[in-house]
Amino acid sequence: MHVNVAIAAALTLLLATLTNASAQAFDENVYYQQCLRFEAGGDLETARRACQNALQVRPSFAEAELALARVELRLGDHASAESRLRRVRNTIRTAEPLVLLAEAVLEGGRPDEAKGFLQSARSALQEAGNREVEGRLQLLAGRIDEYSGRYDTALTAYAAAIAADPLNVGYRAADARLRIRLGDPDAAVGQLSSYLDLTGDDRDPEVRSLLGRALWASGELEAAASQLEIAHQLRGSRDVDAQARDLRSLAYIYYAEGDLEAGNVAMQEALRRDNLLSRLGGNAVVWAAVLLILVATHLVGESRIPSTSGLEVVDGPHHWSVGHVYGTLFGALLISFAAALAYGTFVHGNLLALVTPVQSTDTWALFFVTFSVFLVLLAWRRVTVNGYDPMDVLIGTSRRPLNGVGLGILFLAGMLAYLHFDPFDGALGGFYLDLVQLTPYVVAAMILVPLSEVFFRGFVIPSTARRYDRRIATLISASLYALAFGTPVALLFVFGILLAENFRMRPNATEALIAQLTFHVGLMVAVTASPWARSLFLA
Repeated sequence: MHVNVAIAAALTLLLATLTNASAQAFDENVYYQQCLRFEAGGDLETARRACQNALQVRPSFAEAELALARVELRLGDHASAESRLRRVRNTIRTAEPLVLLAEAVLEGGRPDEAKGFLQSARSALQEAGNREVEGRLQLLAGRIDEYSGRYDTALTAYAAAIAADPLNVGYRAADARLRIRLGDPDAAVGQLSSYLDLTGDDRDPEVRSLLGRALWASGELEAAASQLEIAHQLRGSRDVDAQARDLRSLAYIYYAEGDLEAGNVAMQEALRRDNLLSRLGGNAVVWAAVLLILVATHLVGESRIPSTSGLEVVDGPHHWSVGHVYGTLFGALLISFAAALAYGTFVHGNLLALVTPVQSTDTWALFFVTFSVFLVLLAWRRVTVNGYDPMDVLIGTSRRPLNGVGLGILFLAGMLAYLHFDPFDGALGGFYLDLVQLTPYVVAAMILVPLSEVFFRGFVIPSTARRYDRRIATLISASLYALAFGTPVALLFVFGILLAENFRMRPNATEALIAQLTFHVGLMVAVTASPWARSLFLA
C-alpha cells in the first residue's frame, strides 16, 4: 500500500515537472514569436516587452537577446544593444550580430571599431550569404564612408544596399539625403520616385518629406509643397518635431510662391509645434550675447566721453565718425540682401533661395561676396571723401607679413578642431559657408571675404579708438566681425579679438588680410585634399 502511494506521488511529481518545463518552453517561444511579429509591425515598445518576457523565462535564449538588441537599436538605446550583442556574438555565429554591433558602435561615434566588425561580418557572409544582412552591412559601410568624407564610395555602398534589398526604404533615403547634400537633388528625386513606383508605398511620411525637400531644392515649388502637405497629413500627431520641420519648409515655399496667407498659417503652426527653447539656444544665444557686448561697450564708451559744447573746426582731411562705420555696415548688408534676393528670383525663380536646400549654398556665397566687396568700396569712398589716402589709412604696410600667415594657420587649426570635436553637438553652428560643394561662387567667396578686413580693422578701429579708446575699439571691431558673419559666432569673436589686438600693436590691415586669406584658402585646400576635412562640413 505504501509502495503504491510512493509510486503514485513520484509519478505525479514527475508529470508536474515535465508539464512545467513544457509550459516554460512553450511560453518563451510564444513570447519570442510575439516579439518578431511586433517588430515587423513597427510596434517596437511591445516587441521589446515580449523579448524581455522570453528572456525572463530563459535568460540564455540567444535568439531572443539578438532580437531585443535589434529592437533597442531602432529605439535608440545603443548602449544596451551593444552590451547584448557582445554577449551573443560568440553564441550566434552568423554575420547579423556583427553587423548590428557595428551599427551600435557607429552610433556611439566609433567608426574605426565599426569598420572592424563589418570586416568580420563580410567573412561570415562569405560562408553563409544573407541578402537582408548584406544590405544592412552595405548601408553601414556607406555611413562610415560618408562619416569619413568619401562620398563617392558611400554612394556606391548605398547602391549595393539597394541592390541587395530594393524594397528597403532606409537604403533609398540614405542615398537621397546624401545626394541632396552634395547638390544633386534631381538624382534624389529619381531615387525616391523609383521607390514609390516599385513598391506603391505612398504612406511613408519620411519618403514624402524627403521627396518634397528634393523637389524644393530642384526649384519645383508646387510639387514640393504637394509632397510636404501629404507628409504632414500622414504624420498625424506622432512626431511633433518632424511636423514643425515640414511646416517651416511649407511656409518658405508658400512665401516664395507669393502666397503670404498660406505661408503665415504654416509658419504659425510650425511655431506652435516647435521647441523654441532648443531653436533659440546654441549659436543664437551666443550671437545675442555678443550683440549685448557690443551695445554695452558703446554705452560704457559714451559714458566716459566728457560733455562739451564747443565745435571743432577742421581744415583739410577730417576723420570719419562711428556713425559712418555703422552707415557703411548697414549699407553693405542691404545691398547684399538685395543681390541675394535678386539672384534667387532670376536664377532659381525662388525669392527665398537663401533658405532653400542646395540653392542656399551659392546664394549665401554671393551674399558674402557682395557684402565684403561693398564694405571695402563704401569704406574706401568715405575715406577718400574725407580727404585721406585710402591705401595708406585703410591698408597700410607691414614689415612682418609672416605674422599674418601665422595667425591664419592658427585660425585654420582652430576651426578644424572646433568642427571635429563638435562642442555641444553642433549647437554653436558650423562654418558660415558650405564647403561640401566648392562651386565657383563658394571659391569666389573664400577668396574675396578676406577683403572685409579693410573695413573691420582698417576702418572700424581708428574711428572707434578716436572716440573711445583702444580696448573698446578692439571689442567693437571683434563684435561687429562675429555678428556680421554669424556662425560660429563664439569662435569668430575670438578670431576678431586676435586680429584687432594685432592691429593695435601694428596699425595696418595688411597682416589681417594675409591672416584671413591664409585661413580661407587653407580651408579650401584642406577640404579638397582631405576627405576627413571635407566630412567636417557635412551637416
